[in-house]
Amino acid sequence: MKSLTIFTPTYNRAYILIQLYNSLKFQTSKDFVWLIVDDGSTDNTTELVEKWIIENLIEIEYYKQENSGKSMAHNKGVELTKTELFTCVDSDDFLTSTAVDDVLKCWGSKNKMGIVGILAYKGLPNGKILTSMKKTSIELTTLKAAYAKHGLRGDTMLIFKTNILSKYKFPKFKDEKFVPEAYLYDLIDRDGELFMLRKVLYYCEYLDDGYTKNMAKLLIENPNGYLAYIKQRLILNINLKDKILDTIRYTAICIASREKGYIRKSIYPIITILTLPIGYIYYMQRYKNL
Repeated sequence: MKSLTIFTPTYNRAYILIQLYNSLKFQTSKDFVWLIVDDGSTDNTTELVEKWIIENLIEIEYYKQENSGKSMAHNKGVELTKTELFTCVDSDDFLTSTAVDDVLKCWGSKNKMGIVGILAYKGLPNGKILTSMKKTSIELTTLKAAYAKHGLRGDTMLIFKTNILSKYKFPKFKDEKFVPEAYLYDLIDRDGELFMLRKVLYYCEYLDDGYTKNMAKLLIENPNGYLAYIKQRLILNINLKDKILDTIRYTAICIASREKGYIRKSIYPIITILTLPIGYIYYMQRYKNL
């Protein structure tokens, strides 16, 4: 059995998916499975992947589902995974040639008691590093603590133990297809810490049709998914500052999505009332013109 599953959710990305395939073909370690969950593509993704499976240069598993969004594709991907480790690499991104080797060497050299996975760096194809962390002495941290306390900035590559990740799923809401990834990350944080692997293993493209460039629009179109995330975070928040900041975000998305009775439904109604003007300003800045 392989050690790592590289999971890729994809939808009509046949035109760019070969870039990721090429980066996986030339990995210095082949101790991985490439699991593709096709979210109902109508292009030639199926034919392309079938050709790669016949080439037999790497182990590929392919599953096609009715279009349900990235969150449901992720749920299915975790369900299908049989390896110890799991990481998500989006269809418009790709890996360094030593990425799998670096991950498995890091994992194999550590005491894994109380550890849920690995945090590695991301970069752009032009060599720019997207991830940084002020406290370079930190070797173990939860994801939230890394951002809140240790000066982590930018996107990260996350590799999780499959048996931890499989405990949690993204919720499904009628007529919606997206829940922020942090919904799961906040839950996993309660189970343990991540090893810091301060090396760029993952290159991002940030295409115009991708999630990153359309995040604000996605949140408005999928308000229940976003509210599930922000309400969960409000419940998990410990300090007052985080409760206030997340309540402001809650108010803004409620205004944008025309949520009725959101003050009464909020986790902290008094904080919601007191920060209402700031929530409205946040809405005007982020969502009004979408």
